[in-house]
Amino acid sequence: MGRRLLLEHDNVPGIETFDVYRKNGGYRSVEKALKSMSPELVLEEVQKSGLRGRGGAGFPTGMKWSFLAKPEGVPRYLLCNADESEPGTFKDRYLMEKIPHLLIEGMIVSSFALGANTSYIYIRGEYMWVLEILEKAIAEAYDKGFLGKNILGSGYDLDLSVAPGGGAYICGEETALIESLEGKRGNPRMKPPFPAVKGLYGCPTVVNNVESIAAVVPIVNDGGEEYAKIGLGKSTGTKLISACGNLARPGVYEIEMGITVEEFIYGDDYCR
Repeated sequence: MGRRLLLEHDNVPGIETFDVYRKNGGYRSVEKALKSMSPELVLEEVQKSGLRGRGGAGFPTGMKWSFLAKPEGVPRYLLCNADESEPGTFKDRYLMEKIPHLLIEGMIVSSFALGANTSYIYIRGEYMWVLEILEKAIAEAYDKGFLGKNILGSGYDLDLSVAPGGGAYICGEETALIESLEGKRGNPRMKPPFPAVKGLYGCPTVVNNVESIAAVVPIVNDGGEEYAKIGLGKSTGTKLISACGNLARPGVYEIEMGITVEEFIYGDDYCR
């Protein structure tokens, strides 16, 4: 089996709590980014990594971040798209259930890189028990000084909250998600303008998938070039796969990009 960057500790008892997550190396990327890196350097590492969006489109994450407009005196937002509604998909739910602090850590580092001081996790309306898990983990992060004012004495402030959707499939599309988050009916917007220029509340906004944001943690910890060594060609790093149906071992698997479908379904390390 290949490297596990996101699910390395998913079976550690109590990993959903701050203390256990911290003991297993959690929040190192926040310390590294806020104490020894600039937002520009974090963006550079994400660009070096070759990370592509894990929500389906596969657009280069670093390039998407670089498009974010930065008008003076205007807030910017990072939105996590946790509206996982495709049939047979549950890898984002698994990550949020099992290792909620990994997503929160990724949100902090990514928000820092983007200059966002308010960020949201927009979660599928049917995932209410997952919302409760996330809110508990967020409260722990606030209590330990990793969210709120002057995080780790860095001068950087971030407020993070979870917003449940109404169960509308269309809100998986980023502009419909933004409309819903603003309290409107979740209809897609005409583009341009793109969210990077005019998104949430008319301000520059980046929308990324749960897995994409979580992947920023190992990228910052180990460096973008190290992350780019995993995978095949322009498809770098690892990928979470929802495996279900007529399989011997259904579940969520983390694979290195480049594994064939045949190896995944029939190989001894995965679903067989």
